[in-house]
Amino acid sequence: MRPVRPALTLWFQSRRRFEGIGFFVVDFAFQTVAFLLIVLRGSIPDWISIVVANGLIVAGAILGYMGLERFVDKRSSQVHNFIVMAVFVAIHTYFAFFQPNLAIRNLNVTIAGLIICFRCMWLLLYRVEAGMRPFTWGVGLVFGGHCLLSLLRIGDFFWGGDPGNEFLKPGIFEPLVLICYQLLLILLACGLVLMVNKRLFADIQTEQEKFSKAFHSSSYALTLTRLSDGQIVEVNEGFVNITGYPAAEVLGQTTVGLHIWDRQEDRMAVVKELSEKGKVHGREFTFRKRSGEVLTGLFSADVIYINNEAFVLSSISDITERKMGEMEGERLIHALQEALAKVKRLSGMLPICASCKKIRDDQGYWNQIEVYIRDHSEAEFSHGICPECMQKTVSGIRYRRWRIQNRGLKGEEGRVKKGVYRYGSQKWIENQQMRR
Repeated sequence: MRPVRPALTLWFQSRRRFEGIGFFVVDFAFQTVAFLLIVLRGSIPDWISIVVANGLIVAGAILGYMGLERFVDKRSSQVHNFIVMAVFVAIHTYFAFFQPNLAIRNLNVTIAGLIICFRCMWLLLYRVEAGMRPFTWGVGLVFGGHCLLSLLRIGDFFWGGDPGNEFLKPGIFEPLVLICYQLLLILLACGLVLMVNKRLFADIQTEQEKFSKAFHSSSYALTLTRLSDGQIVEVNEGFVNITGYPAAEVLGQTTVGLHIWDRQEDRMAVVKELSEKGKVHGREFTFRKRSGEVLTGLFSADVIYINNEAFVLSSISDITERKMGEMEGERLIHALQEALAKVKRLSGMLPICASCKKIRDDQGYWNQIEVYIRDHSEAEFSHGICPECMQKTVSGIRYRRWRIQNRGLKGEEGRVKKGVYRYGSQKWIENQQMRR
């Protein structure tokens, strides 16, 4: 059970991060059960202690190979492994019940293990990507040792004499081989744990490096503070540029002591929301710079846990200029709306006198046209006289003077003088010609 326990621990810790860990657990479980069944030979039926036990050994090895392929992301077809499994079971069954031969069965197990372990060694030492080999070479060497031990056992089969049908033939070689197999199984369990932990440690280092670069290269003001008291643990260059506080001055201080929050009730509301929901996103608050200047920031924060202690990773985006632009835009829009509200328009049908050109208002009163337009729009009037009206006006004045001066004048002479004074000499002559 010893190899199974570290495999289970490995599975619980890394099953969501790496693929193939579950196959390792099943592999070691099969190997352990097979070993117990072999030890119980004579106390249980032969088909269980011979065929089932050895079948579990080979099946576990195949599952372990499949897990390794998934772990290093080098999946391949398993048809050949299934063929090896089927041939192994057929040979083992035949030489267990139809023509019993322990030596052939041992050779069958050894060859099947050699094939699978060689493929595992080849996968971990050659097929795997170069960047993955520092993690896999140790386990690959364990499989290489298994292959070497299998070759020695095959050589002993051909040159070591006939063992008969005794499970352990006389001599030290066979017991030593079985002990070595168990030691290799334990080494394999330890090697797999080290391989997974090395890769896990490398991934953690990579993530830490990515986080550090993203944290310090961001243009936002990023801070890492302790949730319980607001003590500042880390700040980035963006925080220094936006707030004006040097990093050495704020580390170890609290946001309350530095008066970064313009309104402490805003800070208390954020702490409460973080305690209840674990995050705050896209909230506008006002903050104070080192110089005392107030800035408007878009605030977001998430609660993270470091060594089982709650910290707040927060960011502040300076939107002061944007808010000032929005306020200026709103001011202009408001001013425009006020101006438009003052604009008066004339529309619809206006009742106007055909003779005097006066317009009737809504109360039924008749108003001069300029008075009506002035009252219903922003237009103003300045009065003058056009040339045609000027001519008429001047002619009328002359005519009135003539009548005063020549009240007793009659006949053709009077008519001519009357027309000249009313229309002007040239206009009167043209009228007379048109009449003729």
